[in-house]
Amino acid sequence: MIMKRIPYSKAELDVIGYYPKTTPQGNRSEKLNTPVTPMENLRVFISNEIPHWMPNGEYITFSPSIIPDNIARGAVVEVDPSDEKGGRDMFGVEWEYSDLAGGSMVKPGNPLFDDANDWRKALKFPDISGWDWKKCAEENRELLETRDDPIWITQYTGLFERLISFMDFENAAVALIDESQKDAVKDLFSALCDLYEDIIDHYVEYFNMTGFLFHDDWGSQRAPFFSLDVFREMIAPYIRRLTSYCHKKSVIFELHSCGHTELLMDGIVECGIDMWRPQPMNDIDSLLKNYGDRIKLGIRLPVFSDDTPDSEKVRAAKEIVSRYGIYPKSVYTMSHFQDPVFRKALYEESRILYNKLFAES
Repeated sequence: MIMKRIPYSKAELDVIGYYPKTTPQGNRSEKLNTPVTPMENLRVFISNEIPHWMPNGEYITFSPSIIPDNIARGAVVEVDPSDEKGGRDMFGVEWEYSDLAGGSMVKPGNPLFDDANDWRKALKFPDISGWDWKKCAEENRELLETRDDPIWITQYTGLFERLISFMDFENAAVALIDESQKDAVKDLFSALCDLYEDIIDHYVEYFNMTGFLFHDDWGSQRAPFFSLDVFREMIAPYIRRLTSYCHKKSVIFELHSCGHTELLMDGIVECGIDMWRPQPMNDIDSLLKNYGDRIKLGIRLPVFSDDTPDSEKVRAAKEIVSRYGIYPKSVYTMSHFQDPVFRKALYEESRILYNKLFAES
């Protein structure tokens, strides 16, 4: 338990540097003169204490090209990224990158297998020991040598997404509920966990990973792709395995899962996931009220036009802190796509409020 807090000072808004290449688009956000490091603030937050300010994108994003999936998905973030986007992932699945969408999709109509029972014959798992991890770490020393900033590494194409990439969506959805395929799916997910745990080991050893952002979309605009019962049987045990493995390594597990999936929320919190950024079609206020004591939830931030006055940006920041500041142990943003005026206002408002709430606790 932290027993004291440093009083807020306007000097904390001084810019002392920038986060380098924090997104595939090359966005850079400001480093402020904070009283504790972003790493310390995040650790307080994860420990279910009131942080010094609302965690707000103060981290290093790293998605190295040593992982073929990052190139295939068009999402490489490293010191000197190439322009290569799309192509084959670590399993040889071909992805097509769309400049319009800003992302990749599996080339349709060519599944590796139609029946999950055939996965052992159809798949060749990558030998990641043959990848030059040491060289990758050396080439990205500029990003990775920090001790003050969390290092966040994204794992694209999780479990259900990976199954879709192998089988196409319809076949994958059926495989989750077909009694003749379910055991094979479970075996495949277990094998994928073996692979992901090996990758996590390398991320920790070579890249000093703080947070593991796991991509696995589970819903559409209106509803989940599967029921809570199916989720609990077919997916949750393997997510729980990965969260437990991360926690043993002192790594934070954050979920990226698109869609209207709040109907799965009981199962999601049972998995031990630390953080999740729900999309806007989910009722964030209800989720915070009912689950905020068991999972950290990322809120969506406003997007401003080029001619939005600074006063409007400050007002928006105050409204967010007023609305969500009642959940200081539960709310974060972790977003780099922010206007600097808004970012400073959000920091200042949450810093002042959280000091007050801490003093009252």
